Amino acid sequence: MKILVVDDERTSRQLLRELFLAEGYDVVLAEDGEEGIAKLEAEQPSLVISDILMPRVDGFQLLRRIRESSTLKEVPVIFFTGTYLDKKDEEFANEIGVSRYLMKPASPSELIRVVSEVLAEDKKSRQSRSSLPSLEEPIFLKLYNERLVNKLKGKVVESERARLSLEHIMEGIGDGVIVIDREYTILHANSAVAASLVFEKEDLVGKTCYEIIHNREAPCEGPEVVCHLPAVFDKGETVKVLHTHMDSEGNERHIEITAAPVKDSRGDTFAMVETHRDIMEKQRDDELVKLVKKLNEAQTHLKYMAITDELTGLKNRRYIVERLDEEFHRAKRPNRPLSLIMLDIDHFKKINDVHGHLFGDMVLKTIASRIKESLRKHDLVGRVGGEEFLVICPESGLDESVLVAERIRRIVNAKAISDGMAEVSVTLSAGVAVIDQEDKRADALLSRADTALYKAKEAGRNRVVTLPR
Repeated sequence: MKILVVDDERTSRQLLRELFLAEGYDVVLAEDGEEGIAKLEAEQPSLVISDILMPRVDGFQLLRRIRESSTLKEVPVIFFTGTYLDKKDEEFANEIGVSRYLMKPASPSELIRVVSEVLAEDKKSRQSRSSLPSLEEPIFLKLYNERLVNKLKGKVVESERARLSLEHIMEGIGDGVIVIDREYTILHANSAVAASLVFEKEDLVGKTCYEIIHNREAPCEGPEVVCHLPAVFDKGETVKVLHTHMDSEGNERHIEITAAPVKDSRGDTFAMVETHRDIMEKQRDDELVKLVKKLNEAQTHLKYMAITDELTGLKNRRYIVERLDEEFHRAKRPNRPLSLIMLDIDHFKKINDVHGHLFGDMVLKTIASRIKESLRKHDLVGRVGGEEFLVICPESGLDESVLVAERIRRIVNAKAISDGMAEVSVTLSAGVAVIDQEDKRADALLSRADTALYKAKEAGRNRVVTLPR
């Protein structure tokens, strides 16, 4: 038996040829519908396997010619295609007499099975099928035209959806966006570019860029003109240029343009998309960004100053007391431990009187630094008075906080403080108190720590004293 394979893809033709030769069939090849019609008459095949979308004569037209032929109308036809995927195409093929409708790719075993089935069915029903009338010209044209109209409607809907999607994307971009074809015609423009040129968006589409932007009657050419379109269209490059535009009111606008090629499936550039950025607006935006940055920095600095002791860099009294209140309520709810250490520099007034306030300030800064380096990560410290400091010890009982206080006292006293001319050894007194579940306010805990500090002073200074609950 002889099979005619009609397909405009060489690889597909050769694969089918090898497959059916191996099964014992004679195979004839045609590269399109027109050649297929010629070989039908010459070769008189028992079966035709045809693609649908082909140049000159497609698969539907080939099938119609077969059904109209007095000698070939009984030849079964299998459509083997990867192009037409919707149900209506399959229904149309069945209406005009196709035997099977197969989608590419198909496995060799499936192809062999379908061919065997079709040939077997053809052998059994040859007599009944020969009595069927051929598909008359008006009927075929009606069905064929209906199919084309439906396809066209579908393409129109797809095109409209794509257009609306493109418009939404372009409108969502803050900069001006414009699409220009190889004839310099504006295909699309968003509201931003229309506003920049002082035009209505609808008035831009269909006009040429040289007409709208440069008020010219012909493309911008000549040695004095720098046009980026040839680089985009001829070389397929993305370019960035500075350009001077004229708006509809005759005002010059200095624009930064980024132009990129739009390519088809073959890689050929058929259009160009430009983004426009007004340089003056860009400069204003840059200045605004700098101003906002400075404002944020100023606000950050103000926040820092509002909670920081200017001399020592520790947190100030307001901040540390607020944090104490937060930690107090956090500890009260689940009955967690919380301790305070109140610190005071011993004989600080004497240091000021003997060495002066500048030296005293240096001592305060040095002591603050040493306290800070003595603490654990979760401890908090602030300066709450002239020479007084408060340390909050979350999740810490009395014994732990006493160890922290002793470490602070030792580190502060370990090394004398000097400015190169005078030198003093400094000691600290510390009072430690722990939260009591009977406490109603953080003030009660703070008061006990202050009392413990007073007792440390009374006991001779340079020591840590705790106050029972």
